[in-house]
Amino acid sequence: MTSKKAGLRWTEKNYGAVSNGAIHGRSAAAGEACVSAVAHQDGQIVAQTFYSGTKESERPAVSQLLDAPCLLAQNVTLDALHLIPTTLKAIHISGGSYVVGLKANQAILYRYCICRTLFSKADYEQVDEEIKQHGRSEQRTYRCYLLQASSLAPRRHKSGLSTLICVESHGHRSGVDHKVVHYFLSNVVPTSGSEAAALFTAIRQHWCVEVMHHKRDVTLREDSLRTTKSAVSRLLGSLRTLTINLLERLKVKNMVAQLDNFADKFPTLIQFLTKQMVGTTQVLFY
Repeated sequence: MTSKKAGLRWTEKNYGAVSNGAIHGRSAAAGEACVSAVAHQDGQIVAQTFYSGTKESERPAVSQLLDAPCLLAQNVTLDALHLIPTTLKAIHISGGSYVVGLKANQAILYRYCICRTLFSKADYEQVDEEIKQHGRSEQRTYRCYLLQASSLAPRRHKSGLSTLICVESHGHRSGVDHKVVHYFLSNVVPTSGSEAAALFTAIRQHWCVEVMHHKRDVTLREDSLRTTKSAVSRLLGSLRTLTINLLERLKVKNMVAQLDNFADKFPTLIQFLTKQMVGTTQVLFY
């Protein structure tokens, strides 16, 4: 998305995902973890920060990451861990939009949203085409419900919670049918089917961001690193971020093959780096 303040290649019509992953092969509770802001449309990592400790330590790290005005005012998707009034309020009052997951640990809100889907008609609905691959099939149904602020706890009023999105996934695998339901909340109030569809797309793309973690863990072998020095972890984590961003610009299907090609043809690598003007690569680090 494009931001005048930071040169980020974001636009108001696209979303960015805030997602985390452990580094140097240890869980977040045991060591360092990296939190990244990833642009949905091209997989570029536009900002990142690090934290140590338990999963709960991710919350202040994400607040720190979003604290920059250029991120707060953007469109972001967040995991359910960040469905807290302070984070959502900061995004909302800064003019940003969010889609955040909802899980059962938010008991009262979770039950209210379930009842809303059971006893109310959806304002907007979309059924995706069935996907068949690797001997399994899956089809997703998206439903959008507008919420009344008066029905929510007072502490959530300034967060702008306005819309509930219910995603039902029906699938068939190994002869067994299964159904999974996910819930999301947003401060966006869709006024047309196309605006609701943009929310549905943002949810799909947020799940796709997990591909970025696969590239870090498998392609760049982040989990194989073992060190007790956080400075080393963070430096190598930042270098992997830079590597992913540069390789994403090539739009290669096989990153491993491209890395091998650069290793075999070093002048080609130098030529590529010169063309990309590495010194102007803009990633916010905190």
